[in-house]
Amino acid sequence: MICRNHVEVSEGVRRCSRCGAGFCQDCLVTIQDRPYCATCKTEQLLDVRSGVDRSRLTYATVLRRFGAQFLDGLIQTIPSYAIFFAVAIGTGTLTAGNTQFNPLIFLAYIPFFGIPILYEGLMLSKKNGQTVGKMALNMRVVRPDGSPLTQGQAWGRAAMRMVLGCLWIVDYIPVFFTDEKTTLHDMVANTRVVDAY
Repeated sequence: MICRNHVEVSEGVRRCSRCGAGFCQDCLVTIQDRPYCATCKTEQLLDVRSGVDRSRLTYATVLRRFGAQFLDGLIQTIPSYAIFFAVAIGTGTLTAGNTQFNPLIFLAYIPFFGIPILYEGLMLSKKNGQTVGKMALNMRVVRPDGSPLTQGQAWGRAAMRMVLGCLWIVDYIPVFFTDEKTTLHDMVANTRVVDAY
């Protein structure tokens, strides 16, 4: 990660607690033990003066999370099926009258596992904790203290979500019983889904 203002600086770069962009130590100021860039510093100081506590997280509702997951699922399904049918037709598996098993058909299923991990990992790490579905429903994925995700958390959350995807009902059971509305993949990745402000 490089500093947004100083492209030659890559060491000691941290994310702003409010906007999530990367900045070097010279571009950040610490307010209440959290780093803020110049733009966000002014907004944060105004919030502190007015008594607004943005450090208190507002967790996204289960219904909105399912809505975002539905939208993201649509985005992931289209290229997955396109690749599936291209491979199936290319290997001759879908031709009429074909009764022989072709092991190459297993290649057609790779996109159904790879595309969701790639999509969510890239979106969460590059778009400040938001996928297209989360952007549409005004949510974001953050650390428990509200700070932006690390690269490892973004990719780990995406991988765990795929692993637990076959047990999605089990994955979402904790949402109904935890104060922070965490799923199993949130617990493993140490993330929270909150309202974006």
